[in-house]
Amino acid sequence: MLTHEENERLTRIEGDAPMGQLMREQSWIPACLSFQLQADGAPRRVRLLGTDYVAFRDTRGRVGFLDEACPHRNVSLVLARNEDCALTCIFHGWRIDVTGQVIEAPTHAPNAEAFASRIRTRSYPVVDAGGLIWVYLGEGAAPRFPHLPFTVLPERHVWVTATECACNWLQGVEATLDTAHIGTLHRSYITSLAANNDANTIGQTLGALAPGYEVEDTPYGIDASGLRPLPDGSTYVRTTRWVLPFVSLVPGNPGQSDGVIFIVSPVDDHNHVLFFGHWSLESPMHDGKYERMPETHASIVGDRPFDIENFGGFTGGRDDSWGQDREAMKNGHFSGFTGNLLQEDTVTQISMGPIVDRTREHLSSSDVAVIHARRALLRALDNVAAGRPPVGDALPDDLSDAHPVDRILPADRASADAR
Repeated sequence: MLTHEENERLTRIEGDAPMGQLMREQSWIPACLSFQLQADGAPRRVRLLGTDYVAFRDTRGRVGFLDEACPHRNVSLVLARNEDCALTCIFHGWRIDVTGQVIEAPTHAPNAEAFASRIRTRSYPVVDAGGLIWVYLGEGAAPRFPHLPFTVLPERHVWVTATECACNWLQGVEATLDTAHIGTLHRSYITSLAANNDANTIGQTLGALAPGYEVEDTPYGIDASGLRPLPDGSTYVRTTRWVLPFVSLVPGNPGQSDGVIFIVSPVDDHNHVLFFGHWSLESPMHDGKYERMPETHASIVGDRPFDIENFGGFTGGRDDSWGQDREAMKNGHFSGFTGNLLQEDTVTQISMGPIVDRTREHLSSSDVAVIHARRALLRALDNVAAGRPPVGDALPDDLSDAHPVDRILPADRASADAR
């Protein structure tokens, strides 16, 4: 159980909070879906770590990520015209390029060009990879981008969505490490998955609601293996790779994907964006169009119209139980959230409140990975405060081989062989 002070250290990311500083200085943070930035398209407001930014793709396809305020009079550059390789502020026509340099200041005379050359706004390094725009918000030179299994694949081998979640970032992270909820919360969708694919091992979660855990510290965070004993003496093993502080690589399902993406992007203390998707090593997952689900994932979809920019969203709030369908529950749907599988995740996290009070928890044996993650984050804060890297040595430059594990381990094999 966390003390109030520990909970505060972990959950707060705004201002000069230690966790916010760790994320800002040590992490590449997903800002938005890559396709949301079109060349000469509308600029996009992005809020990260309690601060507002503007993101855009210029005429040449370059991505700019700047402080939102125009350096002239602080008008929002989200309102700007995006054309001719620059944002043009609609207030006085100042033009700023992707580097943050003011290239035209028509309100100044004489020597407008020399005046403009001396003014710039803050710009931030970006990487366009894995269907996402990633940004580094720290001071000084950015660290090397630590490529993940899905960021090195062709565009059509990755399918990723965004969902706005009105709760603290850590609630989102902990849900991705909690394998115990799969067979309960997602029971209706997992039953459908298992029925539609004989090779789908995730159906084994339905019969083992209190999995054991083996958790291993790694150079990037932790590997959390959920172990479920099966009637024939074998063990179903699901290993999630957690890249501290907010990336979880979860096992995929045969016939669907090689891995599942869960990335919690910290907006402010009370909100995050959940980037959820899948990747496939061998075959494309989509045809480059984003208005529909991959056919292989029909089993995780219910009656919610597909929205790649708010995939796991829902209507309603606390007063109407977030739109829960009690009639559907009477008719056999376990959770009553019939939109899609991810909707079940987001609504349970949000129902805890904007920042959950972890001093009121009563953790069980299946919460081991959550406990390990909290300890790892507290150690990371102490390491950074002492001038050390968050996790042991510096984060590896390449994590493209850090694939999650999903397998049935024979009765005569040690569970550690699964990793």
